Amino acid sequence: MRAISSFLTMVSTLGAIGWLNAAPSPEVGSDATDSFARTQQVAARNYEIAASTNWINKLSRPSREMSHPVIRLAENDPSGDSGNPTIAPLKWAGLVVNYEMFEKDVRKVPGACTGQFIAPRVVLTAAHCVQDRKTGAWYDLKKMYFLLQYQNKSFSQSYRAICASRFDGWWPAQLRSPNTEERNRAEQNRWQWDYAMILVDRSSTTGYYQKWTFDWQGRYRGATATGYPVAMLGGQIIQIAYGDILFPNPRNPNTVALRHNRAALTRGSSGGAWVANFDKREDGEYNTVIAVTSFISKSQPGVSFGPYPTSAFDRLLDYVSKGCSR
Repeated sequence: MRAISSFLTMVSTLGAIGWLNAAPSPEVGSDATDSFARTQQVAARNYEIAASTNWINKLSRPSREMSHPVIRLAENDPSGDSGNPTIAPLKWAGLVVNYEMFEKDVRKVPGACTGQFIAPRVVLTAAHCVQDRKTGAWYDLKKMYFLLQYQNKSFSQSYRAICASRFDGWWPAQLRSPNTEERNRAEQNRWQWDYAMILVDRSSTTGYYQKWTFDWQGRYRGATATGYPVAMLGGQIIQIAYGDILFPNPRNPNTVALRHNRAALTRGSSGGAWVANFDKREDGEYNTVIAVTSFISKSQPGVSFGPYPTSAFDRLLDYVSKGCSR
């Protein structure tokens, strides 16, 4: 078991989860056209602001199998929301980390999101966790890891990223349009594409979510959000929060909301799965991934927003599973 010397501490940013810096208005938006997968490129320098100290020392060594992984169980959380990463479905989840994500005052600063295996070698997370939402710069895969079953600075396995992809709807050309109205429309529409997949260097040792679905509206009334929010136990212990599913804007049906009433489920939980029929049992209709956490709105505390998956989800999984190539 390798341990992280100290965990991520990030400065407060407006409406942020993980690395998201501003939540779009839920009142504006329209259906986006179909989108195409794009392969991860080597990251350019990034100038977003974050903060951290003494993080992920010695993590740059090659990842390897660990013969006897040990996970320390979470201490009791007064809110009752701490999850157990030794059992399904949280044994498939962990941290997506990049130990040189940002530059601040000529020094490298790391960042982290939540992710989970949805195939033997594919990790699902948020698109803004692999590509900067403001500059469009890809984060450097050479410095990106997935820490499976992360808990209290420990994890059972570390995985290196081989390739990553998201749909180009996340970074449409219209974001650079000289027309303000067109830029604003593109900014609002992009959040329905805020999910990405990462191919890692070897298969999960604990399994993976074997059920996900799209175009599911009307089938589920609620789901359980999962993630590592910094505001809850310092982001050291994965959290779970059940909530009611809402579709807040009929003009943008591909963005969905989850009202879980946990105002602290914010930064660090980006990319965490929303799980229908959350249960430690792995058979039947349990543990179906229906979305991931994308952003919050300060005007609506206790509500998370995420992309509503369409059939494009399967196309992206197939593309990434094949090494991000057709």
